[in-house]
Amino acid sequence: MTAAGVRRRRTLAAVALAVLIVGVPAGVWAWGRNASAFDVRHIVLTGARPAHTRAVRRALARNLLGVNLFRVSTARVRAALAAFPYVADVSIDRDFPGTLKVHMSEYVPSALVLASDGWFVVAGQGRVLAAGAMKPGVPTPSSTHLAVTTAGSPSPGASPSAASPSPGASPSPGASPSPGVSPGVTGVPSPSVTALPRPAAGVTLPRGTRSLPVVVTAAHLTVGAAIADEHTLAALRVLAALPSALRRKAVGAVASDTSIRVAISGGPVVEFGDTSRLRAKVLALRVVLALYQRKHLTCTFVDVSVPDRPLATPLLQAPPTQSAATASPGTGTTAAAGGGTATAGGGTGAAKTTPTGKPSGSPTSKP
Repeated sequence: MTAAGVRRRRTLAAVALAVLIVGVPAGVWAWGRNASAFDVRHIVLTGARPAHTRAVRRALARNLLGVNLFRVSTARVRAALAAFPYVADVSIDRDFPGTLKVHMSEYVPSALVLASDGWFVVAGQGRVLAAGAMKPGVPTPSSTHLAVTTAGSPSPGASPSAASPSPGASPSPGASPSPGVSPGVTGVPSPSVTALPRPAAGVTLPRGTRSLPVVVTAAHLTVGAAIADEHTLAALRVLAALPSALRRKAVGAVASDTSIRVAISGGPVVEFGDTSRLRAKVLALRVVLALYQRKHLTCTFVDVSVPDRPLATPLLQAPPTQSAATASPGTGTTAAAGGGTATAGGGTGAAKTTPTGKPSGSPTSKP
């Protein structure tokens, strides 16, 4: 056989093999799409929360049982679950001849949002998951009439060193802080974040969501859509960044153009400033709270807008030998009458100590 004949036979063999590789699966696919042997008879669901499993299974069975397994796609499964706004993602696996495996992930409820048209359950990413049902006769709350400003708060993002004395430096003579106002904090915590509304008894919410932290917005929300209001999204991002133990205790969050504040039940009001460096700010908050816990004190206000130099009240240590009112300039004592600021420079959370080397255990001590 000549060389040309050999090449011709090799070419024909390659063409036949390509037709076989492409044609057989295509033929099986075309035949299988119309064969009743491959109809969906069983659906295996994973990833759904127990509260939603039954409803999701019913929706899948209603839309997909009896459908040819070759005709089931991820898009078709998503369409079958379109009525469930908490579905975040869906993937499928076909187990021939008649089993469809569906794995789904859900958005996690993160907060209750009081909007201009009622109460809503939202996820940390800003997706609206559910709306609270109002019983007849219960007035719809309006967020537009709520004062949610942070007036009187320290300027977020400003360096604490510009507003507070350096550690160990004494205040000017006769300039002891007023009761309830601490050095380094230019105002008392805003009452708005600690007076956020809660859903009334006549508001029906999904199970387990009534205790979620509250965020107030004047925007109009729609179930299944994403929140567009930047202030609300910023508050949700901060709440989502909190450790789970603090997130469970969070009462709510208030956001403005320059400030985000979170109120912790039984704990402090926390000033975060903006949403930059959230991980560092949360770390600084944990260090400060741990320091107060070791001192057996309750922290009432923490400013972590500059995470390298967090500020907190009340003061952890007292003057070692004399009161702030009688302290001489340059003695190195710290004002403590009626309040103060505890600093944890660099996030170390190191407590200041008395000359004896023992950390003071209360905001004030006897001279």
